[in-house]
Amino acid sequence: MTEAFALPHRIRLSPWQRVFMAATFTVTLLVAISMAATAPGASKVFGAALGVVSAVMLYRILRMSLVIDAAGITSRTMEWTHRAAWCDIESVELADAGSVGSLSTALAVKVHKGRPHKARKIVLRALAGYSTRGTAARLEELKARFEATLADHRAGCATCGHPSDLP
Repeated sequence: MTEAFALPHRIRLSPWQRVFMAATFTVTLLVAISMAATAPGASKVFGAALGVVSAVMLYRILRMSLVIDAAGITSRTMEWTHRAAWCDIESVELADAGSVGSLSTALAVKVHKGRPHKARKIVLRALAGYSTRGTAARLEELKARFEATLADHRAGCATCGHPSDLP
């Protein structure tokens, strides 16, 4: 049987992904600063806006990760932070990460928040990787560890599986 995660556990992007994205937004930030400092008129406003967006994205990239703790999971991507409690997670599955050409795969959790008929899928994009044999094997191993952690939670939780919280 696969071993569950030791809680709390953090899974970050690969170092190469973080370096590439951080370098991209750092260069964009530097271009925006120079544009705001030297350009005339309306270009200063555009440079300032580009600088703010670049700074926010740089901050978000450095925080991108998947945090697994006793309360559930927290998936931080560039755009959003999604949280799911263990009691609300129905299943863990492989899913398309939504990149161009559907070439990347990630894990997704199906979450119902007390209403199984209104389940939604949260794609854990912090774990996304291009569809290669190595990525597939890594995601299958992570999926098994997620399922083991979910099973451990359900075994020790007094509220999981009780229909009293359903509408």
